[in-house]
Amino acid sequence: MYQLLKFQNFVFAFVLYVGSYFVSGILFPLLANGAYEQAYEMEQTNTLFAIPLYEKALSQKPSGKLQKAVVSRLFFLYKKHSKLLDALFLGSRFPSLIPSKDRSWIWNQLTDIYKPINVSELSSTYVLATKANGENSSELREHLKQRNLPKLYEFSSILLLKRKQYKVILSLYEENPSMFLTPLFIGISELKLDTEQGKEFLKKILTDSDKERTDQEKSDILYLMGVHYRQSNEHELSARYFRMSGSFFAKPRADLEASKSLVLQGKTKEMCSTFKFFVSPFDEIETLLHYHCSPNGTQSSRPIFASIRILAEREGNEFLNVLYPKDSL
Repeated sequence: MYQLLKFQNFVFAFVLYVGSYFVSGILFPLLANGAYEQAYEMEQTNTLFAIPLYEKALSQKPSGKLQKAVVSRLFFLYKKHSKLLDALFLGSRFPSLIPSKDRSWIWNQLTDIYKPINVSELSSTYVLATKANGENSSELREHLKQRNLPKLYEFSSILLLKRKQYKVILSLYEENPSMFLTPLFIGISELKLDTEQGKEFLKKILTDSDKERTDQEKSDILYLMGVHYRQSNEHELSARYFRMSGSFFAKPRADLEASKSLVLQGKTKEMCSTFKFFVSPFDEIETLLHYHCSPNGTQSSRPIFASIRILAEREGNEFLNVLYPKDSL
């Protein structure tokens, strides 16, 4: 261990001396290799929480055999834990490193979800949605307009949200509002771009009393109110609206988001007594809430603390810094 520390110190000194060229040439691969080893070790005991560590390793720009190993393990775990969108984006980014049969699995899953739309329609929409941005979205808009299918608009909106292309979503809505069966994607985009703009959008849909709304629409509107109040640091109101949204539709989503708002208020005991969470094979956040509320929560959380710290840095997961402070384990 002492020899390794000495070598790492030498590398850092060498990078500082030689200059920025070696930051990508030596330092990043060294860090990626360490992250890969940490991820691989985690995978032996907890595959779900190995995912953030592999993602960290990939962000540090590995190359050659190390890159192939990171991508291969990450794709395998995305598939194992049904993280379909993540697998889709990874497969597109590294098509030569992922076998075609595995990439076909993604599209088979998507065609099941978006029946009766075929794989050709979905794949062409995906290509255009991953290219679109605020300055150039005409191809995607024209493609969707010709198909005129609400499910394709939904698929595009999910992809665009993942890419944080909120202006493109708004442009799709402005051009063809009848294709959006719920205000969810528009509301999130408005709130992400500008809090006041989002507030005005919510006022508008709340005063539209003439429209008869489905339970899903009612749930999504209340969910958006919860998002708005959380952005305004009014966490008590936020939790209330999230809970109300679950009375109409998508209760698991409502319980998770209400729990986050309660944690941000410092009401972790109330959160644990109000909601019941389980170890999820698909969702790290639900699993962490279960661990925290369990009698042996600290014991369960300690081995995955490195993954918790990565997750806490991501947008929407700020509550993890309250639930699991840096010096808590």
